[in-house]
Amino acid sequence: MSEQTNKPPQDVQDVIAQLPEAADKATLSSFLVKDSEGYSEQLVDSIEMIGEEKAAGMEPATVSAISPGMRYLHSSRTIHQLVTDRNRAVGIYIAAASLLMTASGAIYHAQPGGELIIPIDEIQRWCLPITFAILTVLAIFMAFLLIRTRVGLIYEVAKMNALLGLPLGRVSRLSPLSIHFIMQALISLCGGATAGLFTMFMVRLSDPDAKYLSAWIGFGVGLLMCAALIACYIVTVQYTTSDQRLQQRAE
Repeated sequence: MSEQTNKPPQDVQDVIAQLPEAADKATLSSFLVKDSEGYSEQLVDSIEMIGEEKAAGMEPATVSAISPGMRYLHSSRTIHQLVTDRNRAVGIYIAAASLLMTASGAIYHAQPGGELIIPIDEIQRWCLPITFAILTVLAIFMAFLLIRTRVGLIYEVAKMNALLGLPLGRVSRLSPLSIHFIMQALISLCGGATAGLFTMFMVRLSDPDAKYLSAWIGFGVGLLMCAALIACYIVTVQYTTSDQRLQQRAE
């Protein structure tokens, strides 16, 4: 009696039957990376495919009964979601940068009447360095998010080309004039600029007389940060979306 009570519903059993590999995985395996795509994303895509097949009235089978046209529409929808995530990431960074800089300017010109626990002079002294440090960290996260989005877009386009019978080499990985590369360069430049300004503040904190030295050190750190983010983008996209890997995914 207890075995029947703990038995999952028939719909869940059908999904488990079609995804035996997922049923054998541990819970933490959804956070692992399999090939170039996150295992959790592959699992969600497979479950969505099964749901679409079920909604269309198709019987579950060993070989999926979903037509190539439906798979094409699924890839198209995924591409739309990835493009939305890309635009949202850049918009969030610009909005956060504008908000933080506005708040820092307001704090810098603040003249409170009462006595604060932390003197206003100390808050005004550290508001800009902390703002630049936060924007640098945020730029690094956004840069990695854009890399992940670009890789996902290339794989989805490769799937669509495979369904259409087109060669996988038609997928454009890197183009300096593409929207995605321009957005990546924008985030990289912002991250480099904020990292350079933060470094300049820290150098002046340790040595107030190092005026020109702090500027040159900050410029060097900012240039290295910007170059590192762009190089990470180029190397990661080229490696994870090579023709061999795209061919394996298409098969």
